[in-house]
Amino acid sequence: MTFWLVAAVAGAPLVALGAALQQNAAVHCKSLGCLRLLGQLARRPKWLLGSATTLCGAMMHILALSNGPLTVVQPLGMSGLPIAVLIAAAIDRRRVRAAEMFGTFAVSLGLVSLLLLLPHESSRPTLDGGSAAVLCGTTLAIVLGAAVMARRSVGAVNALFLAIGSGISYGVFAALTRVSGSTVVNDMSASVFWVIGLAVVFCALGLLFQQNAYRTGRFALSYATLLVADPITGSLIGVIVLNEQLPSSFIANVGVLAACAITIAGVVVLTRLHPHQHAPAAPQTPPTRELVSV
Repeated sequence: MTFWLVAAVAGAPLVALGAALQQNAAVHCKSLGCLRLLGQLARRPKWLLGSATTLCGAMMHILALSNGPLTVVQPLGMSGLPIAVLIAAAIDRRRVRAAEMFGTFAVSLGLVSLLLLLPHESSRPTLDGGSAAVLCGTTLAIVLGAAVMARRSVGAVNALFLAIGSGISYGVFAALTRVSGSTVVNDMSASVFWVIGLAVVFCALGLLFQQNAYRTGRFALSYATLLVADPITGSLIGVIVLNEQLPSSFIANVGVLAACAITIAGVVVLTRLHPHQHAPAAPQTPPTRELVSV
């Protein structure tokens, strides 16, 4: 067994464990402003442990992607969704519902199929100042719209918009990280630092939305939606901004549409589930609207 395969196998459950620990800590926080929530979470050992575990798992996944075939590594990475749901249920000491597992497996199957069908070979990514301004401005407008819709919504719709905002932010972060990483390797210059700065901003924004989504108590929906929005955003940026390619054959395009349909069906199933009841440490009145004023 080669090292990249060990890293891929170990990375998925580590990310899943980290996400479950973060959610368990977030759902028991008092209803605070969106920024103050992060301050309270930073003082919780369980959340810090979850963050460290997630970081270790992500680093292993990146290492596996750098050395192993995408057709093997990505499916192993997407296996983290059902693992995360099982771990979250174990931490909360509850049974996993059949619809919950059906939704998570549908999302995982759709995402794996989508990632395998999209082309993986591309030229060196470049991003000029004008394109970066349009990309960041458009993304911020969409994320702000998601925040407004989350504030006006309750229940599953609230969690859905928060997770969409998080996934979009992380997708832009991934695209900017790819550009900056390629620039560092090929041509280290001052221009790479502003790309890194933008990447950090969107990473922080994704974290902010993610933790507020976890606060709703709908972990399976939040985590699945995040995993869907992230790669789709990255793929759209790759095609529209970085001149990457879409599948060229008719069969591959039909497969992409089918994968999207399966993924959406899984998200719809998770949206219809009721939130879980947590320990008494949670507020007596469960929060239904997140992303409140700072």
